[in-house]
Amino acid sequence: MSPPTLIQSDSELRRICVRWRQAQAIGIDTEFVRERTFFPRPALIQVADAAGVVLIDVTALESLTPLAEILAASAPLKVMHAFSEDLEVLAIAVGCEPDAVFDTQLAGAFSGHGYSLGYRSLVEAMLGIFLDKGETRSDWLKRPLSAAQLRYAALDASYLLPMYEKLDADLEHLGRRDWLEEEEKYVRRARERDRRPELAYLKVKDRQRLNPEDHALLRALAEWREREAMTRDRPRRHVLADSVLVEIATSRPQSVEALRALDGISDRAASRYANAILSRVDSAAESKISEADTPTDLRPYAGTMKQLKRRVKEEAARLNLAPELLANRRALESLLLASVEHSRDPVPPEFLGWRSEVITGTLLECIQGFKR
Repeated sequence: MSPPTLIQSDSELRRICVRWRQAQAIGIDTEFVRERTFFPRPALIQVADAAGVVLIDVTALESLTPLAEILAASAPLKVMHAFSEDLEVLAIAVGCEPDAVFDTQLAGAFSGHGYSLGYRSLVEAMLGIFLDKGETRSDWLKRPLSAAQLRYAALDASYLLPMYEKLDADLEHLGRRDWLEEEEKYVRRARERDRRPELAYLKVKDRQRLNPEDHALLRALAEWREREAMTRDRPRRHVLADSVLVEIATSRPQSVEALRALDGISDRAASRYANAILSRVDSAAESKISEADTPTDLRPYAGTMKQLKRRVKEEAARLNLAPELLANRRALESLLLASVEHSRDPVPPEFLGWRSEVITGTLLECIQGFKR
């Protein structure tokens, strides 16, 4: 592999973007730091084409507009691996998310290479090339970057286009190109949904053990923490840990002193957030319990779930797909809940599109059979 080109000036970026506009496909990866912030801090953007890999030093440039114009366009195709996190990094770095993306991780799964394989594992499986992980935990914002960092960053993009060529041919042979496009759209929609602060409670550990009233308070606390973390650009755990949110929801402290006495909360956090927390505790008594706070007990349907999983495994084996790609436990529970609760829309979004062609009808028949 030839040494990568490091771009550290706006004029260099403008010149290289002229070349990329003529390409049919480019590989894209990013390096960033996120240990102490809510949002990722972009450091490098790696772009690969037929001529080699270019590393864009985000910290050195004043404007990434030429790159943004390429990313927002329908051509060239942008080949990425596990693209969801990189979308967020690129949105922060250049101000937009890429259009026309080919995700090699999803394509690998649809081609029978396994579910949710990492970049290195897929490169090894498809190309027989072993990549080390020497710089995985590098400080990518520290300058100058070392030769080892530059080589590692370049390798993260070098094999995207060779894998794309093989995977695209595989998908064409299997007739699954449309499946990939639909799944990428679904991932984008699910990602947008997961970013909504009012749904932050879904990320809180151990919330399932709360009663409906306490869960309603937890929802309010989780939304407040999400907005606070975003505003301060700090990780959620640096505002308050999940365990503290659960403890507040169950104990409902009425004073700063009671708040300080909780396990896991520092005096500083108790003082800083006391008003916000106590006001939500006070208003919790008047808040309404929603469907989100009263989950349906699925234990009586354990037999149905077992049969649904069996059907998924059988169909996955027939299609040479990982069962998790076809339908994971959470998706099966959503489908079962929609049927049990007589939803107006009995088919959750994850079972539309390509899955409706291969598994949705079978699973619904299974559920109806058990209900009868």
